[in-house]
Amino acid sequence: MNRIGYITAILLAVLLCGSCINEEYAGPDPDLPTRTIIVYLGGDNNLSEETGRKIEALRQGWTYTGNKCLIYQDSRDGARLLRLRGGCRTTPTPYVETVREYGAENSASAETFARVLREVAAEYPADSYGLIFASHASGWLPVGTLSDPNRSRSIGIDTNSGSMASGTTEMELADFAAAIPDGRLDFIVFEACLMAGVEVAYELRDKTEYILASSAELLSPGFCPIYGKSLRYLFEMNRTVEQSLVAFAQAYYDYTNAQSGAYRSTTLSILRTQGMDALATRTGELLPHINLSLDVSDIASIQHFDRPGSYGDYPASPRYFDFLNLMERIAAPADYTAIESLMNDIVVWKAATPTFMDGYNGFAVTRHSGLTTYIEQDCFAGLNEAYRRTAWYVATHP
Repeated sequence: MNRIGYITAILLAVLLCGSCINEEYAGPDPDLPTRTIIVYLGGDNNLSEETGRKIEALRQGWTYTGNKCLIYQDSRDGARLLRLRGGCRTTPTPYVETVREYGAENSASAETFARVLREVAAEYPADSYGLIFASHASGWLPVGTLSDPNRSRSIGIDTNSGSMASGTTEMELADFAAAIPDGRLDFIVFEACLMAGVEVAYELRDKTEYILASSAELLSPGFCPIYGKSLRYLFEMNRTVEQSLVAFAQAYYDYTNAQSGAYRSTTLSILRTQGMDALATRTGELLPHINLSLDVSDIASIQHFDRPGSYGDYPASPRYFDFLNLMERIAAPADYTAIESLMNDIVVWKAATPTFMDGYNGFAVTRHSGLTTYIEQDCFAGLNEAYRRTAWYVATHP
């Protein structure tokens, strides 16, 4: 190639690259607000290989629309911050860019989680922020109380963090919430198990406007099957946040409901957290006047959403019950109607398959209000004590 041709080729490459950069920063519609979504993959555990599958599924679903998607990945080979790029006119094929390598660190530490949120918000400012949190989880339960010590889970788990200064391998719900600045997030999508609890929604009421979560477990590989076609819903700024979440959640339900056997299992709901204070106040007003005496047979007849004994847990008794089903059993009709009305403002969408994990210590889903709750039981003396320290319990037992 002669000198003129060489220079021409370089200039053309620079112009094409610059065109893509300019298009990305300008966005296809500068009049629309922008959104940054943080995908937090806490996979330094037995989900390590699954984090790679999630990143590829997210890449396939990426289309640049003026927004940004950052992925924090912690796997057995270290932690890093990634960004989805391309998917625009000049670079139509999406790709994954490595923004920062962190090395070995504890992704189940509230300090690490808070740092990632700060970094992304500072370096990728937007009008709206969302969080997809993917890892093991068990709702409000304290560390180590759902599974045996070798298979424990709370919110996130890092099984290779023994050398970390804090020694922490899991986050408690309160620590997870404290790591999120008030009012920072428009939504949290929990790609994790057992997170649709009234205790969770109340703890996060000042942190996010909406929560998408599962009352029961979320079957592996989570939302991977729908990211390719449905990730775009979460970035469509011409929709409301609620409409975007409904479109995404409905896509997952439709996919799961079309499966067979145990794979036809899902219990999703979208929660609007601004109604949680009113629900706590009303519940607290009713508790002194309702029948709280439930024997073992009464509790057994209330819809539950876990699979006791499947996690190395002992005693093998349910811990996650349908909130409205419980209220129906213990409250007078008028009081139940009042609670149900408040729930209608909180649970803006819900869907569940007829059964969950059929044939694998599963259960029929006859009630699904979209919120679960814990019921104190004599066999869980230590757990009962911990429950009385949750923000939800304190708010409803003035």
